[in-house]
Amino acid sequence: AITACREFLEAHTALRGCGPGVQTEWWAGRALVEEETQLEALSRALPRGGRVAPKLLDTFTPAEPEAAEALELRAAVRSAAREIGPHASAGFALDRLDRKMQNVLSLWFDPGFLQVQRIGEDSAAEVREAAAAVAHAVSPDYAVQLIEGSVDPHHRCFALRHAQMDPHSPPLLVAHASLANTLPSSLAEVVLPGRTAEAPQAACLWALGRRTTFQGRDGSLHGLGLGQVLRREVCRQLRTELPTVASGGGSENIVGALVPLRGFAAVVSAWERPGIDEAAAGALQRAVQGGGRGLRREVQFADEDGDNVTFRLVQAEGTSGQILETISGEGPPRRILKLVVAEQGRALRFLVEPGPEALQVNVAEEAVARGDPVHVGHLAEAAGLLPASMRDVVLRLAYDFIIQRRGNGCHAAERATHFHLSGGAALHALHWRGDESAAALSDSLGIMASFVYRGPDAESEAAQA
Repeated sequence: AITACREFLEAHTALRGCGPGVQTEWWAGRALVEEETQLEALSRALPRGGRVAPKLLDTFTPAEPEAAEALELRAAVRSAAREIGPHASAGFALDRLDRKMQNVLSLWFDPGFLQVQRIGEDSAAEVREAAAAVAHAVSPDYAVQLIEGSVDPHHRCFALRHAQMDPHSPPLLVAHASLANTLPSSLAEVVLPGRTAEAPQAACLWALGRRTTFQGRDGSLHGLGLGQVLRREVCRQLRTELPTVASGGGSENIVGALVPLRGFAAVVSAWERPGIDEAAAGALQRAVQGGGRGLRREVQFADEDGDNVTFRLVQAEGTSGQILETISGEGPPRRILKLVVAEQGRALRFLVEPGPEALQVNVAEEAVARGDPVHVGHLAEAAGLLPASMRDVVLRLAYDFIIQRRGNGCHAAERATHFHLSGGAALHALHWRGDESAAALSDSLGIMASFVYRGPDAESEAAQA
C-alpha cells in the first residue's frame, strides 16, 4: 500500500503540467478504479462484514505522504468532482473518494495533534509569506506591510499546524486579528496602522484562510473543522489581552469578527426587489452589473472655468471590479472614492486618492443641459459607489441575504455567516461601505457583517440553538 501511495503521488506530480481536462480525466479514471477495488474487497469480505477500505487510503499516515501533499491531492479530487458533476459515474466515484480522504484526514488532524502559534518577526520566512498571502486576499496593502515588517503593534497573527509538520513549512491555516477601542465597522478601521494609542477594549478577527499552491478553488480542508479549532484558540488568546468588562453578574471580553458578504451582488442581481422605487432600482442594477452594455464609459466636458475634466470607468488592476477615475486638464488620473451630484447637477463633489482629498467641479450650463453630471453619477454607481440615499435599501437586502438558509435549513447560505453562527457567534451589525476596495464593491457592494463572540459558555449555547 505504501508503494501505491508513492505511485499515486508521482502520477499527481506529473499531471501538474497538464491542462485541467487531462487532470480531470485522470482523476475520474482513478476514482473508478478505487470503486472497483472497494467492490472486490466487499465481495471477499461478505458475509463476514469486515472493514472495507481502498488500498490507497488504508495507509494514509502523518508521515506518508506529507500534510501539504495529502491536502493537494484532496484539492485535485474535489476540483475534478466539480468539473464532472455529481450525476456521472465518475463524479459519484470521485465524491466517495473525497469522503474517504476526509475521514482519514479527520483522524490525522485530530485537535489533539494540532497547535496554534503566534506568527511574529522571528517566524520562518515561509510562515510569514503564508500569513501575507492570507492577508492579501482581504487587504493587499496590509499584506505589503506584513512582508516589510511595518505592521501595527495591535495586529495579531496566528498559525494552525500539525505537531509533526516542519516548523518552517507553511501552516494549515492562518488567522489575522487586531486589537481596537471598539469593534470596527469597516476594514480600514481594522488594518490602518496607528489607528489608536489607547488601551484596546476589543479584538476583531478579520481574516482566516490558507495559502495554497493549488490552482483554482481549494477546498482541501472542507469538513475537517480546522477553522473552528483555530478560531476558538484565537478568541481565547485574544481575551487574555483584553481587560475584563463588568456585565451584569458576570464579565465579558469583546471579541468579534468582521467579514464580507461574498457573492451578495450576484444574488441581488437575480432577486425581485419589490418596494424599491425606479431610481433606486436603476442605481442598484448598474452597481451589480457594472453598468451594463448601454453605459458610456467616459464623460468629458469643460467646467465653469473652461478647464477640461474627464470621468472614466476603468478595470481595476488584478480584480474583476471597476474603478471611477477623474482627470483634470493634463494631470494624472486619480481614483474617486465617493461622489455626489449636487446643486441639481451643477456641481460634482468627490473624494479622490491619493489623499484622500475633497474636490468639487462646477459644471458649465452646456454640460448640465447635455446631462453629463447625471451620466457621471451613473458611472459612479457602476463602480459600486452608490449614493448615501441607497444605504437603507442595500442594508435591508443584505439582511435578507444573510438570513438565507440552504439544504435542510440548518446552514446559512453565506459561508462566512454559517462559519461564525455555527461557532456560537451572534450577528452584531451590517456595515455600509465596510470595504471600499474595487473587488469588494463589485462582489458585495462593500457590505460587511460583524459578529460577536460572548465567551465559551454563550458560544456553546448559541451554536446548539
